[in-house]
Amino acid sequence: MSLEIVAYTQEMVAAVREFNQRLLNGGAPAHQQFPETPDPGWMPGMELFLAVEGSVVRGGYILRRQSFSVAGATLAAAHYRLPLSEGIVNRAYAMLGLRMVRDALSREPRLYALGMGGWDKPLPAMLKRLAWNTCDVPFYFKVVHAGRFLRHIQALRTSPLRRVALDAAAYTGASWLAMKTLSLVTPLARRLPVCAVDLAPGFVPWADEVWERSRPAYALMAQRDAATLERLYPLSDPRFLRVRAAGGWAVLLDTQMEGHKQFGDMRVGTIVDCLAPPASAGAVIRAAAGLLEQRGVDLIVSNQLHAAWGRALVESGFRTGPSNYLLALSPALAEAAGGEKTRPQAGVDRLKPVPPLHFNRGDGDGPIHL
Repeated sequence: MSLEIVAYTQEMVAAVREFNQRLLNGGAPAHQQFPETPDPGWMPGMELFLAVEGSVVRGGYILRRQSFSVAGATLAAAHYRLPLSEGIVNRAYAMLGLRMVRDALSREPRLYALGMGGWDKPLPAMLKRLAWNTCDVPFYFKVVHAGRFLRHIQALRTSPLRRVALDAAAYTGASWLAMKTLSLVTPLARRLPVCAVDLAPGFVPWADEVWERSRPAYALMAQRDAATLERLYPLSDPRFLRVRAAGGWAVLLDTQMEGHKQFGDMRVGTIVDCLAPPASAGAVIRAAAGLLEQRGVDLIVSNQLHAAWGRALVESGFRTGPSNYLLALSPALAEAAGGEKTRPQAGVDRLKPVPPLHFNRGDGDGPIHL
């Protein structure tokens, strides 16, 4: 029976549930599950599609349609999200991932993928072969409370001996010495000065002015006007902290983790999203990170692609760490942003998108996993 890719409707929920169970039974990670509703409500603009073989679901993906600013002009694009194929547990469907990408491109040629979990994963490897422009979105972190960081950071606590040594450093007051030994602090790392921060209840109407002043400075950026931001970071969600500072803004999270696979039980502050003209990035980051420090977080993290925002983080005492948060632009979207046409080549290395692109977690899953 032939495969076809169709829009997800309510009648297919039971078949999606069976698909998810087959993935789990085949050894797929628990987080690799397709939504068991055609309207998961995560973010606005989402369209869900299923690869079906008769009445059986064999895969699926999400398109999140968006408007983008390209050097001040506006164009349509979409985020290619959560592609899942039965090929990960059944080799009979090994080519389904490629078919789903091609189907998505037929619906919207200007696509991007974000996150993806690292270069060793199947999706970024396939997109590179298809000549998508790919790079990582740098990860930045700043340790605020060294003792709690050493007791809970799972990436460092990889053996009984290391756990004992880190616990000893945390409990004997040698936390910062241990941090320096591990090269986890910089000469700039310091507690940011207390500053006046405007915590805005929403984005209307003031964020429109920030958008219009900022957009000409970025070669490619998802629309961030007031109406769009109100949908992405709704007032009904109490987690979002909206900081106004220096003619720009940032969206923050302050999350108490519990048994997190990376952060243990730390209290983690996240700079999820931000916008200002590049010259104001430093002041916005100082205000955002300063607020999170005042609130008592143990660690602050952010993923930022644009050089001005990365520089602002480093100047505020952040360090860079390994990033598994990746960006891939389809050839049509990369070309629209000023990139050169590329062709698939055997052994081609990661292709750098043309700067100055502005991407961060606000363009991907945002706060879903934070």
